[in-house]
Formats: sequence, structure tokens, C-alpha cells
Amino acid sequence: MKTLTVKHSVPNPLSVSDLVPRFKDFGEDVYRTLRDVCQVSLAEIDRATSEFHIRGIHKREVRNVAARVRKILEKRYPTLPPIEIIEKEESNDA
Repeated sequence: MKTLTVKHSVPNPLSVSDLVPRFKDFGEDVYRTLRDVCQVSLAEIDRATSEFHIRGIHKREVRNVAARVRKILEKRYPTLPPIEIIEKEESNDA
């Protein structure tokens, strides 16, 4: 299984007007789109200031999920600062 980290690189996001609420709105749209496909925590998104995670993605679906996140970003949030989507293997240590 894979995890995607979705993040922006603004050093102090709380100092940028309206950035955190717009990033959370973006995360909530990601949640609504992907909640039936993988693990997305609305609680984590509501606490997020610079990143959130999409977990439990099957290896064969990772590119599709990342493309869906990018599509939401491009269509609805073009004014957000650059967003990185970073793929990681999930740890089995839990």
C-alpha cells in the first residue's frame, strides 16, 4: 500500500492571508472525492496548515489518485501556492 503526502512549501502559512482556510477547503474536496477509494482523514485535514495524507492506496491506483488530486487543484484552486504530491510506501510497523 502507498501513502500520498499533499503539501505546500510556504514557510509560515499562518502569515499568508487566507492560505490555511483555502488549503483546508482543498483538502475537504479531496476528502469528498476520495473517501470511498482510500483513507483520507477529515480530522487531519481540519488540523492541517501545510500538509495532509491520503493513505491505503493500492500500488496500481497511486497515479490515478494523484491525478485526481491534481485535477481538483487545477480546476478549483489555481491560486494556491505550488502543491507537492509525494508518494511513500506505507510502514508495516503499526
